[in-house]
Amino acid sequence: MRRSPDTARRVMEVLERLDVIGITEAWNPKLVGRSTARARLRSLENLRTRYPRAFAELQAIAAEHTDAPASRSVAAGRDIGVAVTGDHNQFVIGNPGLPQTSGDHVDFRDGTFHDPVIGVQHNHYGTVPAPVEWRPVGQVEPLEFGVHRTRRVPGEPDVPPYVQRDRDEDLRAELAHSGLVLILGEPYAGKSYTAWHGVRSLADPNQPASEEHRFHAPDPGEDIRALLAALRGKSGKYVVWLDELTDHLDGGDLEPRLLVRLTGLGAVVLGTMSPDEYYRRRAGTGPGDKVVAAARTVTLSREWRTAELERLAVLDDPRAFPAYMWSGREGAASYFAVGHLLFDEWRRSGTRLEHPRGQLLVRAAVDLARCGVTGAVPGELLRRVQEQYGEEERESFEDALAWATAPLFGVSGLLVQGDEGDTAGTWRAYGALVAEALSSGDLEPVPDEVWWTLLDAAGEQDSPLVFRAVLDAACTALQARIEAGDPAVALGFARRTEGEEREAWLRRAADAGHPDAAVDLAEILRDRADEAGALTYLEQAAEVGSSRAAAALGSLLRKRAEYWLRTAAEAGDGAAAHELGDMLVGSGHEDEAARWYLKALTAGHHEVAASMGTLLNSWRDPYAEVWLRYGAAWGDLRAVAELAFHLSCQPEHDKDEVDRLYRQAAEGGDANAARALGTSLERQGRFDEAMALYHQAFEGDIPGAARSIGLLLRRQGKSEEAEEWLSKAVATIPPPPPIPTPTPTDSPDTVGE
Repeated sequence: MRRSPDTARRVMEVLERLDVIGITEAWNPKLVGRSTARARLRSLENLRTRYPRAFAELQAIAAEHTDAPASRSVAAGRDIGVAVTGDHNQFVIGNPGLPQTSGDHVDFRDGTFHDPVIGVQHNHYGTVPAPVEWRPVGQVEPLEFGVHRTRRVPGEPDVPPYVQRDRDEDLRAELAHSGLVLILGEPYAGKSYTAWHGVRSLADPNQPASEEHRFHAPDPGEDIRALLAALRGKSGKYVVWLDELTDHLDGGDLEPRLLVRLTGLGAVVLGTMSPDEYYRRRAGTGPGDKVVAAARTVTLSREWRTAELERLAVLDDPRAFPAYMWSGREGAASYFAVGHLLFDEWRRSGTRLEHPRGQLLVRAAVDLARCGVTGAVPGELLRRVQEQYGEEERESFEDALAWATAPLFGVSGLLVQGDEGDTAGTWRAYGALVAEALSSGDLEPVPDEVWWTLLDAAGEQDSPLVFRAVLDAACTALQARIEAGDPAVALGFARRTEGEEREAWLRRAADAGHPDAAVDLAEILRDRADEAGALTYLEQAAEVGSSRAAAALGSLLRKRAEYWLRTAAEAGDGAAAHELGDMLVGSGHEDEAARWYLKALTAGHHEVAASMGTLLNSWRDPYAEVWLRYGAAWGDLRAVAELAFHLSCQPEHDKDEVDRLYRQAAEGGDANAARALGTSLERQGRFDEAMALYHQAFEGDIPGAARSIGLLLRRQGKSEEAEEWLSKAVATIPPPPPIPTPTPTDSPDTVGE
């Protein structure tokens, strides 16, 4: 050290950085003597065991002071000024010209010593094993390169077989020459597996073991400067694997001078780095930046190219084809490395507690893919689908989406955005989630309402979905239920298809007993003039309680009845003409009804008189009384009641005749006539008779009869009983419908308007 001030300065800098009491003082170049030598020896032992990094730095400094073949030890006699020894290299401080021999010893016999000397044997290389102990590249396994395990598959290795990447040959060409080679790529682009394959490709079974490439991967935190001491003087071909090269640059471990010396010793230094980091550092001026600038690079894309995916698809591994199908833009390497971890994160019970709506949102996206919608969909459609699984008040949609899209494991969220540059807010499930869901076998079937929501959305204008693709997927998924005759499924398809396809689905549902489908099918058949077919389905639905079917059936039967009545009436059937006229009254065809009434009378059907008289009475026609008296003379009780009512409305009428007519009709069973007669008798004070008639009317379900009873009881002083009947009367009268709110209109611009 006294002969090399620069060396002494560098040694002291290393020791001073440690700031360990006693070590720096022991190595003061001005100190000499036996006690100093012993102190320095103890400090070396202390450095080797407790501070291996500093010890390796001293080894590297020592290696610069000898060009002789390296030996594994230094044998010593007596005292030394200072001797720093290491694997294959030695540095004798105080006597740099000491003669050396190869092997496990240094011959001191012809040496000249200016200070006491102690020989110390160190059969180690700090933290770096001897190159002869480095493993042949052909024996290195993927996990040693940091390749991530996939989900365990019984009978299969931890990682699937390697798939050739398009840049493999480029990497192999770069590895054929010593120096720094960088594989550039985003996280989980497959850099480690590609690096492993590239290094394995250097193995040549025809070469002797002594000439084969050997491999070393420094442990995290290991000082790679010790590599220089380990390799110096050892001929051979070496590969040093520095995954995430940035970790070895910031501490100054790998600097340009060390890289040059490693390259000169025939070593290939292989590392990885992200493209952004590489281009940032390449333009820098720091020691680490200069190392990066000197690298040869091979760039690996995260998204696999078509040829790569085709090679993956035919791989003999059960994990390969799902990866081919679902890896997408995230890439197959990412799929294998973190796909199962993302799936577990989604399905774990804690997620349900922490992000209840978020978990449902991811389920909705996964089910979309299971439904054949593999592309990204707008957030609003994703929301609509998620709501089919139920509402979750504990978490908003916005919070759920933020959680589901947040990157996990440094790579991706459970939901990923659509194509690059997508600003519309479209999302899809991470492909591996879908693959894991399909293989798990424990997911519930896609709810019917999700299928209907998708089909409805696919039918909308400018929809990102392809209707026919969604429909085919739904038919495939629900095929078993379709074949089993599930009417709800058939009706769901019918409501979302058209033409013959819709009719076929309706027929399936109707034949399976769905009343709504029967009514819809009946409408199609009726429009086609197949009334017999329509009647069959309407009667089927009406019999199981469908009011819609009953109304449609009544309407259809009315039209059929009108058709056949008209046919009979035109043939001269008076009863048919009478019935046809009654059907036409109230439908806006009263004039035609009157003509059929006349035709009925002409045919000798006297019962038509009451109907004709009633119609004329509604027109205030004076001939109404003539027709009603004609009917009453024939004993038609309806004509009798209608005549009584007609006469009671005249300013001057015979009250006794009216009462007689009402009584005749009431005794014949006309409940309306009974109430009318009761009202007349009550005015005359004949309460008991009136009460009996009111009860007859009440039994005949005549509106107002209960009220008439209650008022009469009150008039008789029977208040308690009267209130009971009046309550009944109120209960039978439904409340009026709400008054509709008028739609506001704009005020006119002018008074004239």
